[in-house]
Amino acid sequence: MNTPFEFCALRFLLQWERSEKNLHRKMKETPRIEDIRRSLRYFQVARNFSGLKDDGRAQMVSQALESIDLKIDLTPEQKVNELAYCFKRDFNQFNLSAASKLFWLKHRMPYIIYDSRAVGALKALGHTFENRNYAAYCKAWRKQYRLDRGNIKTAASRLIEIRGFLPAPHVDEEALSKLTRQPWFLERVLDIYLWEAGGEN
Repeated sequence: MNTPFEFCALRFLLQWERSEKNLHRKMKETPRIEDIRRSLRYFQVARNFSGLKDDGRAQMVSQALESIDLKIDLTPEQKVNELAYCFKRDFNQFNLSAASKLFWLKHRMPYIIYDSRAVGALKALGHTFENRNYAAYCKAWRKQYRLDRGNIKTAASRLIEIRGFLPAPHVDEEALSKLTRQPWFLERVLDIYLWEAGGEN
């Protein structure tokens, strides 16, 4: 796995500024159906939701997300699973990836994005768990994050060094430094790393 964490940190920074920051801002309250569509398209999972152009179908996704989010007795892993089961019921697709991505856009932490390429990368790194077992996937992901956290922090902190090459919002060194120290930012750097590594495998 030859992708440096510095590359992954830069890639996520650009993704965050260009797309995910705005999507998170719209999703963290009660998202409009167009925000749901835009989020699913951004993460390239919209194709799994037949009829999504229909407002009623898109509203089903929004209502399921909001109702499950309010269930305070469920863990984050259980909420993602329950949303995936709703997708199975309404769209005939048990889609953990879409469920985890919608919850991440809404809350960021403590949600972990489930992705098939990350599954492959984690298994190549020696983790063992059943596919589509979201709780086991999260356990393996967190274990890998603990192993890589120091290197990820170092890589993210180096983004200051290339501030002059970044888009205009990053003229403020203090703001950039604060952003790249956020735990959710560092976790998404590992997501990028696993996605890249999963492509290699």
